[in-house]
Amino acid sequence: MTTRWAAAVMAVAAMVTVTGCSGGPTVQPEQAKQDVEAIVQRSTDALGGSWTPRSAARLGTCPSGDGVTWVTIMYGEASDDPAKDVATIQDDWDGLGITTERYQSGSADPILGVRGHGGPVSSVDFYANKERYTITGQSQCAAGNLEDLDPNDF
Repeated sequence: MTTRWAAAVMAVAAMVTVTGCSGGPTVQPEQAKQDVEAIVQRSTDALGGSWTPRSAARLGTCPSGDGVTWVTIMYGEASDDPAKDVATIQDDWDGLGITTERYQSGSADPILGVRGHGGPVSSVDFYANKERYTITGQSQCAAGNLEDLDPNDF
């Protein structure tokens, strides 16, 4: 993994964490986990290729401090047409009621992506680096207290 790519992935993950679930709990933890995993799985299926989880879905605290959230990150093979893949993901997410916005890095050879929020997730991001793709999803805020929940129960 190149240093540039690793730094970009961490920036995307931080952005998802900061922009995610601004309100209080809206769903139960099990449903929140299922929703974010379903969106990420649907996205990887739409793109095809080989995908690897960075780790299992992780529980975290909602930014409001009221409730929990699930975060999942997948790495995948890049294709020869990142612009087409960004459009595919944006169309799919738009159809699910997720508000989307395309972006690109400011370099001479820009890295493309699309981020979204709303619908069944708090936030989701597709980062289409030519070296490797990344999809990061954060669930809606769910009822519960991080210290009282065991991630293995879900």
